[in-house]
Amino acid sequence: MTNTTASNQHPIPPTHEDFRWIHGPGREEKFADFIELTRDISAGITSCMQIVYARDLANELNQDADADSEPEAAPSIGKSDSVNLYRLSLAAATLLRDVSEEHIARLNKFWDE
Repeated sequence: MTNTTASNQHPIPPTHEDFRWIHGPGREEKFADFIELTRDISAGITSCMQIVYARDLANELNQDADADSEPEAAPSIGKSDSVNLYRLSLAAATLLRDVSEEHIARLNKFWDE
């Protein structure tokens, strides 16, 4: 049987680099990480809310449709998935608020000294 473990004598450095929205000198700015976090979380919340809204709209259209003439449109997700996306959005917004409050507290402490 052959040995499949790699030798640690000559490790090959990984080529992966973390994705960043901000490039160049702006990357070193004080709030660059927070700005990127805000962008990612707000995009996630927006996506979740759009999916939940599309589901709710499909359900409303189905309720308003004539039973004889219009076929029902299937919602994009079920009720439990909709609730989970809503809860994820709330958790993400809470995370963003908490991180913001930490930055506010640090700034206030810095300026109060």
